Amino acid sequence: MTSHLTSEEISAAVAGLELEAKTKEHFASCVVCRAEAAELEQLIDSRREELLVDEPDWEVQAQQIMDRVPAAAAGEGRQRLLWLRPVLALAAVLVMAVGLGILRSDGPVETPAAEPTVEEILAEMDELLSNDSIPGFEIIDPWSDDHAIDFGHIEPTPSESVG
Repeated sequence: MTSHLTSEEISAAVAGLELEAKTKEHFASCVVCRAEAAELEQLIDSRREELLVDEPDWEVQAQQIMDRVPAAAAGEGRQRLLWLRPVLALAAVLVMAVGLGILRSDGPVETPAAEPTVEEILAEMDELLSNDSIPGFEIIDPWSDDHAIDFGHIEPTPSESVG
């Protein structure tokens, strides 16, 4: 091989990927390609070190957050209780005022009318039914012809007489 490896081939060698036989042979014998691969490895290692240095300590940060959470929750609970008591006291006073207003109203108190008993209702119905002057409640003799209907005096309507 007369030319050196491409950057993709050097990256594959650094990553430990399988190389073709000719590429592997050239990489083993070429000082320039190995130096380029070593330089790439050194660049990757330095970047990893930078990332580790710049990376925050997650355990310390998580502990700091957890230390602040209970304090915030307790503060909210205290504030909720601070406004809850006056609201409950106001509601109790309002209920008492409405109750006293109802009890002390100056309007006349209506006593409920006494409802008639069942016996009184039945006695009144018997009295009404025994009176023959109520139309429709006369005693009908089933053997008399007084209750027969006479259809002779009814005149047919014009539509009935045409047929």
